[in-house]
This record gives sequence, structure tokens and C-alpha cells, in this order.
Amino acid sequence: MREQYNILDFETTGLSADYDRVIEVGVVKIRDGKIIDTFEALINPGTRISSTITSLTGITNNMVKDALSAREVMPELKKFLGDDLIFAHNASFDSRFFKAEMMRAGLSSSNLFLCSLLLARRVYQQLHSHKLGVLCQHVGFTNQASHRALGDAEATFYVLDDILKKVKSSSGKNELSADYLAKLSKVPKKKVNVWLSAN
Repeated sequence: MREQYNILDFETTGLSADYDRVIEVGVVKIRDGKIIDTFEALINPGTRISSTITSLTGITNNMVKDALSAREVMPELKKFLGDDLIFAHNASFDSRFFKAEMMRAGLSSSNLFLCSLLLARRVYQQLHSHKLGVLCQHVGFTNQASHRALGDAEATFYVLDDILKKVKSSSGKNELSADYLAKLSKVPKKKVNVWLSAN
């Protein structure tokens, strides 16, 4: 895998990238297995944050009242990410919001997204759940800022680091390419051990 990549997390007003908006973004930049930089911003969504979302994230309407809009934040986020690979826990969710907000800001991006959730389902098959909180507990990391974007991005790093070590150990590989991990994330769970030993 490329020696440098990003782990991204969004907090949003809801689940639909077509209608809901981002209210916070957090990114950790990883190089050679270590966090070297972070990006964090509250975002004014231009719409009210529901009490349900506030209860989940702790982010209030008052907190984002004077924050920049996504149109203003996305160019800075794009600059921070560069062309590097992006991991996210449930990447289908975060990538949809990323593309939607980039489009609204009149920007384009070619960043590849990979999903730590899909990888976790294959590596930790014994777990009853693969939610980030359960995985943090499994790898021995305490997330002090659960459901806040930067906190969840940092937590994902520690989970992903453990996943990558286990994949390297099982496959006998010293380096893991993005293509290899993308393929692993789609392998049927029952076939993972055989696939890792053969690829």
C-alpha cells in the first residue's frame, strides 16, 4: 500500500447524500504507519440539525452557526487530501457525501476510497458486530470522542492498523497494495483464509 494515505470521517444531518449535508469533517493523514497530520472543521450545513443528530454527535445548531459552509471548506479539504488514498469506516456512506459536497462546491476528485468496515468483517469474523466502537474495544483503543469526526477518524486508524497487521501476517506479505485490499474487501467471508494464503 502507498506509504501515505488518509482516514476520513463525516458527521452529517442525516443518511442521504442527496438531501442531507455534512456538519463536521475529520481526517488523519498517515505516513509509514503513523499519524503525521490532521484536518478538522465544523461546517454550517445551511439547514437545522435535528435533536436526534445532536444527541448522537453532540454537535448543536449553535456550534455550526458561525462555521464555514461546505463550499468554503471543501477546497481546503481537497488540498489536504491531495490525490492520496482515503479509508473510511463504511466508505460507501462517506464517499457519497464527499462526492456530493465536492460537486456542490464545483470541485472534482479522483481519490480512491477503501472501506475499513468491509475489511473488518473479513478479518474479525468472530465478532458479533463491526461497529467502530466494538472494534475499538476489540483492539484495545479507547475512543474519547466517539461520533465526532476527528475522534472517529483517529479510532479508525488504530482499528485499521490492527487489520493491516493481521492481513500481512496471514498472507505473508510485507506490503499491501490498495488493489489487494480492495479485492480482499469483496472476498466471501468463508473463503477469506484460503484467499489470503493463495494471494
